[in-house]
Order: sequence, then structure tokens, then C-alpha cells
Amino acid sequence: MEQGHYVQLKPNVWKWQIGPHAYSLKKYDIQSDADKIRYIHEEITKVNTNLILPIEPYSNPYMIKQPWIESGRKVQFNKAQDRIKSLDLLHQLHDTRKQIDWQKSPYFQEINLIRKWTHRLEKWERYEKFLHKTLGPSKTQKITQLARTSLAQLSPISNKKLTILHGDVVHHNFVRDNKDRIYLIDFDLACLGPAEVELILWSHRVLPHYNYDLPTLIREHPSLRKVDWSYLLFPNELMREWLYASTLSDVQLRLFLPKLKAFTDKALLKMPQLWDDYKRLK
Repeated sequence: MEQGHYVQLKPNVWKWQIGPHAYSLKKYDIQSDADKIRYIHEEITKVNTNLILPIEPYSNPYMIKQPWIESGRKVQFNKAQDRIKSLDLLHQLHDTRKQIDWQKSPYFQEINLIRKWTHRLEKWERYEKFLHKTLGPSKTQKITQLARTSLAQLSPISNKKLTILHGDVVHHNFVRDNKDRIYLIDFDLACLGPAEVELILWSHRVLPHYNYDLPTLIREHPSLRKVDWSYLLFPNELMREWLYASTLSDVQLRLFLPKLKAFTDKALLKMPQLWDDYKRLK
């Protein structure tokens, strides 16, 4: 790497300070992965510079260099304005399909949410021993049954209008600068798909902050009326978090479990009402 002061934040991410200027540097193991990020930014910059941070030239083709946002504040999905702003940013991203033919790119795979969740359920069932030990047999079976029942009633989402999807709408991928502007970062998991898929995944992220109240979620975000709400019944966040827990060390797991168990108990308590709301609204 070039001269300057480096602070390593992750195994492949650094903050680089050179004189008065600071940058984020991210290194990829495969050049095509870095090329994908450059391609996305080049295309989006042609139509909407407010969505993303610019990528700056760098001598190493495996590295992505971007301005460092000193405030670096992430959106918080428990705040109404952050939910509104993050969803609007996703709508802007999806609308780029009107000006950019994302399907011509060699970098993207098309997402199939039913297949993705089917594989997640299969993985969940392979980890039954871990789940029985840490979550308990009763709750494990309850989540398994919720997943099976919801998957059985899902209909494929039309793929007639494919666009770019960010692919990872966790709150820390929406970054706010010191002028309160929000940008999307980290397009590593970007893929092709119907915009509805990402609206579903975003809704899964924010539903806990609505106490799993589907009518309120839809009322506050009218654009979600186009979503197939049956997809919100799949216990996606529960399964994802518990499968993540299975990767932790014993020490990490002991620290993580109390919060995860509280999250799980609340979700399982509210799921029956979520199903009732869905049946009433559909």
C-alpha cells in the first residue's frame, strides 16, 4: 500500500490517513469482485450521485478506495426518519433500471428468494443439535414449523422487471455524513432481482421495530402495499441470527445469547398476531 497512516478495521478494511485527507480502503481476494464494485459505482454515478460515495483511483486493482466519512453514523431502524430515508434510498437504487440495463452485466446473479429460504431451512435443520442445546427443542420446532408453513404458501415473484438489488440491507450499510445525507455502501452482495424482493428483506429488518405490527408498517410506508405480505411470515431474521450464532466461539456465544433469546421470545410471541394481520389484510 502507499505511504500514509493506516488503521486496520477488519482483516481487509483500513482507514487510510494521508495528510489532511482520509479514505476507506477495502481489499478483495479476487479482482473481479473489486471490478464488480467499480462497475456498480460507475453506472450509478451516471444517473444518481446522491446514492453512493465515489470510488477514487488507486494503483492496486484489488483495492477499492473511497472518501472516509468522519461522522460515520449508521441509520437506526428504530427511528422513523431513518426508516423513511433508507427505504427511499432503496427505491432510488431500484429505479436506476429505467436508465441502466443491469442485466447486460456479467457480475450479477439473479436472486430467487424461495430457493434461498429453502436452503436456509435445510441448513437450519442440519444444525438441530446446536439449536436444541442453545434455543431449546420446543422453540426450535416452532420456528421450523413456521418456516415450513410459510414456504409452502409462497408464490414466485414475477421477474419481468429486474433491477439491481443491494443485497444486504442491514442498517450499517446506510451511512450518514455530517450534513445528514445518507449513502448506500458495501455492494459486495449486489444481485439482480425484482425490487419487491429487497422491499421484503428490508421489511423483515424493520418489523421488530414495529412490534411486528403489519398494518402500521404498511400505513407508514405505502409503497409496501405492492409487496406480497405472505413473504413477511417466514421467520427469516430468527433463522439468520441463530445460524450466525452457530459460527461463534463459546465466549462470543455466551455474550450474544441473552440478547438473541430476548429477540426470539418477542418474535415468537408476536408471530400469531402477524399471521392474523396478514389473513385480515390480504
